[in-house]
Amino acid sequence: MADLIKQLAQNKLIILHLVQKMGISLSNSEICQFLLNKEYMDYFSAQQYLAELVDANWLEKNKEHHNTRYMITDEGEDVISYFQNHINENVKADISLYVKENSKRIRAEYAVTANYFPEHSGDFLVKCGLCDDDGMTLMEISVSVVSKQQAQQICKNWRKNVNQLYGSFLTTLATDASGNPVSLKANPENFPNTTDEF
Repeated sequence: MADLIKQLAQNKLIILHLVQKMGISLSNSEICQFLLNKEYMDYFSAQQYLAELVDANWLEKNKEHHNTRYMITDEGEDVISYFQNHINENVKADISLYVKENSKRIRAEYAVTANYFPEHSGDFLVKCGLCDDDGMTLMEISVSVVSKQQAQQICKNWRKNVNQLYGSFLTTLATDASGNPVSLKANPENFPNTTDEF
């Protein structure tokens, strides 16, 4: 019985360590892909552990475009820092390698964000963002609209036109009173690769 409890705890620590090392929120499918490929646990166990980690407030669960994503909480960070020595060194090495090989791809997938949320007033709050390939925020905007249809259209247009919108906003905001553009630090090669297919 003690071995079973120890294994359950280790499996939860593996998930926490993976999310912590990646440094950004991970989708349910990304987490499960790693766990199943390495044969650390089966799909149903992984789902159970994720739910328990959320219930314990060690992971935060968010829904974005029909994807469930998990981010480690401050309490989860404390748990990992305290119990990190209970994770097998081979498992830590596997996680480090996975993060090294997949971090850039995962960050690029999450570079453009656009979500909307209902407000108590009946309006919808739309939040749009753009990050570079390292996950650093380049731009975030929030706007309140009166209908779900408007919110969905803004999200769609943001994803489709993000590079043009970002460039236009930056140029407009960085123009002085006489209409002369102020020198910009951002270079085109710093922009994340995005496609029009969303």
